[in-house]
Amino acid sequence: MASNPQRVEQLSVAAAFCLFDNRLRASGNSSIVWGMLNLLVGGAIVAANDRWGLVSLLFGVGLIGAGIYERRVRDPKVIILSAATLAGLALWDFALIGLAAMGKVELALGGRTFYWAIAQAWGAFATWKTYSTYKMLLEKSDPVTVEQVRGYIDELKKVKPEQSVDLVEFEANAGFVQGNKRYRLKPVEDLYMAARYRAQFGSLTLEEVNFVPRNEVTLSPEGEKWMSKKIKANVQLGPLKLEKVSITPEMAARINPAAQAIAFSTT
Repeated sequence: MASNPQRVEQLSVAAAFCLFDNRLRASGNSSIVWGMLNLLVGGAIVAANDRWGLVSLLFGVGLIGAGIYERRVRDPKVIILSAATLAGLALWDFALIGLAAMGKVELALGGRTFYWAIAQAWGAFATWKTYSTYKMLLEKSDPVTVEQVRGYIDELKKVKPEQSVDLVEFEANAGFVQGNKRYRLKPVEDLYMAARYRAQFGSLTLEEVNFVPRNEVTLSPEGEKWMSKKIKANVQLGPLKLEKVSITPEMAARINPAAQAIAFSTT
């Protein structure tokens, strides 16, 4: 089944929506954490017989509610709610700093309150900026295709590529700051779904998903040097060229059957 440009666009939009959806869930978790922290701070202030702590308690409850809503509801208004709640909390922390300067309250976190306020204000701004993107993806995405792509993403993260018959896995060094990136390719129709992960502390964090025609994915071994049980190669993923990737001969052969023969000739 040949995939026309419209099909590739449909899959790409669905992939972008799934990635955004993952970030929205993570943002919901972050809101819940902020809410719990504010409940603790508000409780400490109230325990010190300071009524201003009630405001922190209310914000804490609000943030937890917003976080739960953000995790469960798929609507652009969720982003506005999350951004507004964080912005309100940032304004409250700045107000607390002003009240402390006038000697009316004591800051439970001392000077750290200022950094909390900055972090919350930045979080509110960053969240608000994503509203138009999420709204556009929600309008353009096809629900059936989204569920298909979400299933592919879940499968790719759980599967052991060496135990499959067609999945491909390799690693590429993205530089000192970003470290190693792990790529997994899954055949979908006449395409490869290419997923890029950040591998850290034994876990994989999905960073990007693209769909590339299989005839635009090539691999060429780099010399004849082994590195443990892997070889170095260059991989072309459509317009993206990855140099000096580390890949096993078996995985390389799934893209380029000649690669395994080249690797075996060095033994």
